[in-house]
Amino acid sequence: MDVLPDDFARSAKKQGRQASATVSGRRRSGFLVGNRFVFSDQMELLWMQAGPGEFRELRIWRK
Repeated sequence: MDVLPDDFARSAKKQGRQASATVSGRRRSGFLVGNRFVFSDQMELLWMQAGPGEFRELRIWRK
């Protein structure tokens, strides 16, 4: 998992698909950008990215 800069988080909200996935045993809500899952803490202060193999049970939300 990597911590992301704020500008990448803004673009993930615009370009990514809303999804939820299990990361490190916890269910997280976030965005799927390419083959990376981007999510934040509850306060949306810290954005992190999980690469392929670091997340599982991905569910993409339909609009």
